[in-house]
Amino acid sequence: MSSPAVASRYVTADFKNAPLIALAGLMGLKNYIAEISKAPEAYSPILSGIAVYRHLPPAERKSINNAILNDIPRSNLTSRLMGLVSDQSVQPYWYMWSLSDEEVKDFFTYSSATAAITGQFNPLSAPEATVATLAGAVYAIAKGGPSAIVSQAVASLKRSELVMAVARRFGLGPDAVRTLGIAAVPALIVISGLNIMAKKQSVQARRELAARGLLVYSDL
Repeated sequence: MSSPAVASRYVTADFKNAPLIALAGLMGLKNYIAEISKAPEAYSPILSGIAVYRHLPPAERKSINNAILNDIPRSNLTSRLMGLVSDQSVQPYWYMWSLSDEEVKDFFTYSSATAAITGQFNPLSAPEATVATLAGAVYAIAKGGPSAIVSQAVASLKRSELVMAVARRFGLGPDAVRTLGIAAVPALIVISGLNIMAKKQSVQARRELAARGLLVYSDL
């Protein structure tokens, strides 16, 4: 992955979809992967938005609901996505892919447990590194928001070592990550949070990720 030419081989439509499809699997949407993979630009903001839904302000929550109802074809998947949203209202910590403040803080301070890392930096320092900061950035990136809003967040998050480490699990090098489209980057960020949970919080989460063949933390 040392040259842009090598990196570009991986930035095909199918490869860009890989993190989004992995996120869909982790969210229990395996039966709908074929449908999601046909329109990654439509489903990326929806899935990424659902993953950070409980941390977003009301206007952005409404935007996600509208996208589910109006931006994708009506199907069984529509009902499933609305169910994921409503479930979080009943029990905000129900899903292991719904990030908490602790996971976000770990995300931004990650580095000490990983040997031989170069180029690691903390993109946002406490107390700024809140779950709302990450949630807003993820959703803004997924929507392809105005560059003035997302440019700093995008640059920091895409270059953070944890995102790079997760990206490497998909065979991506730094050059490829920089060229990824909107479908991949938010998914990589959310899955990075899952790695923290898998390592530090939950045996169930570790087994879930391992069973799906994704993100074995000891490999990072």
